[in-house]
Amino acid sequence: MVAACQDPARAPIPLTVTAEPAAQTAGGVVTLTSEQFPELALLPSPDPLRPLRWTNFAILVGADTADSWRIGPTQIAFRVPPLLTGNYDVAIGAEGYDQARAALFVVGQAFPVYWGGLNAYTSVLSGTVFPSRGILIAETYSWPGFTTGYGLIDVQSRRLTMYPEFREGTRRVKMEAPGPSYRPNHFVFDLSPSGTAAATVWRADPWTVVDTLPCGEPLGAYAAAELSATTCLSLRFGTLVRNGVDTLGLFPSLWWGNFRLARNGKWAVVTTSSLGAFGGPLTWPVLDKSGTVVYTIDTLHHVTGAAFSTAGDTMYLTAGAPDPAATDPNEVRFALMALETATGRTIATRAFASHRVLQDVAVDPLRPLLYVGGFEREMTADGYLTFRQYLTVLHRETLDVVADMPATLSPSRRWVSDATLLHQAGAGRVSVVGWCGFDCGGLWVFTFDLP
Repeated sequence: MVAACQDPARAPIPLTVTAEPAAQTAGGVVTLTSEQFPELALLPSPDPLRPLRWTNFAILVGADTADSWRIGPTQIAFRVPPLLTGNYDVAIGAEGYDQARAALFVVGQAFPVYWGGLNAYTSVLSGTVFPSRGILIAETYSWPGFTTGYGLIDVQSRRLTMYPEFREGTRRVKMEAPGPSYRPNHFVFDLSPSGTAAATVWRADPWTVVDTLPCGEPLGAYAAAELSATTCLSLRFGTLVRNGVDTLGLFPSLWWGNFRLARNGKWAVVTTSSLGAFGGPLTWPVLDKSGTVVYTIDTLHHVTGAAFSTAGDTMYLTAGAPDPAATDPNEVRFALMALETATGRTIATRAFASHRVLQDVAVDPLRPLLYVGGFEREMTADGYLTFRQYLTVLHRETLDVVADMPATLSPSRRWVSDATLLHQAGAGRVSVVGWCGFDCGGLWVFTFDLP
C-alpha cells in the first residue's frame, strides 16, 4: 500500500465508512460512503499513468491498490482490481484519519492463467470447441518431449491430452484444427499420408470413426465442417469448396479461418484473426445447411468470433468495422453485433472502447447472457507494454453490459491475441483460450467465474 503520511502534530481521527455492494466482480465498481468525505480533498498522484490515484487517499483490496474517484460530497467510488475469486479485506487510508476496513467478495478469475501444454514453437494458433471439455487442436510442429497429432486442451483437468488415435506417424496432420459437425459430439479429422487427404468424421467418448467426407485437401493446411449428411465444406487460403468439387469462391477475408455452425448445421460462418490488415472492408459469406452462400456481409474488416442462438435465428459476431470517428478509413473499431441470421439484418450493436480488440463470443444456453473475450494494451508500473485479457458479460436481449472483468497479468506472459471462448455451464465458468504470439507456447488459458 502507498500510505499517506500522517501529520505528527495531529492525532488520527477515526474514519467511518460503509461499502456497497458487499459482492462485486473484478472490474466492477464499489461505492464508499462517509459523512467525513466532504472534509477530504483528493490530491492527484504525480504518476501520469495512474490518473485515479491520490497522494493522500488510497484503497487496497487485498494487496492491490484500486483506482478511485469522487461521485458526490459523501461518496467515493473505486474499481475492483483484477483478482481471483474470493473474500478480500478492503483497507481505506486517508491522510489524518485512522484506517477504515470493509469486507468484499470478488468474482473474478477462478485461478491464475495457465499454459496449454504445447511446445514453445507450436504451430497451433486456435482450435475448435469441444463443449464443456476444452479446445481441440492440431499440432504439426515437432519438438523434443512433445507429440504431434490432434489433441485436447482440457479445461477441466487443466492439461493437454494428445489422443493416441490421432498421433502422427506415417500419416500426417492435414487440418489447421479439427472441424465441427452438425452431429453433436462429432468432429472432422484428417490424418493421412503425404499427398493424400482423408477427411473423416469421428464420434467422441470413445473416439470412433463413423463416416468419410469428400472435403479433404491433399496439400493440408485447411479447415473443414460437416453441415449435413450430404454437405461438407473445406477452406484453404481463402478458397471455399463444397463437397470437394464445387468452388464457391475465393474470399481474401478468409485466408485463415475456422468454421462456426448453428445447431444441426443450419447455418455456417467463418471466423478469422484480428491481426490481418486487409486494407478495408471485405466480403464475409454466410452459408445455409446446403452449403449455399445465402448472402455476404461487405462492411467488416474482421469477424473474429461467431455464435448462434439455440434456434439459429440470431447470429452474434465480434467484428471490426471502420471507425466513424477516425480520420484514417482503415482504422477499426470492434463491436458485438446481433444479426438476423436468414437476412443479415442488424438487430442490435454494442460498440466497445476504441482500444479494445474483441476475440470471440459465446452464448449461454441456460441464461439470457452472452460472453465476449477481448484485450487492451496497457502500460505496467515498471514501464512495459502489455496486453490485458478481459471477459465481458452482456444481456442477450439488450446487449447491456452486466460485467467487464479484467484478468490478472501473468509475470511471463505479456501478450494476448486471438482467442476461443468455452462456456462451462456445469462449472459456472468461461475459459478464454488465447494465442500469445509466436515462440511462447501457443495457447494459454484464462478461466473466469461467472457472476
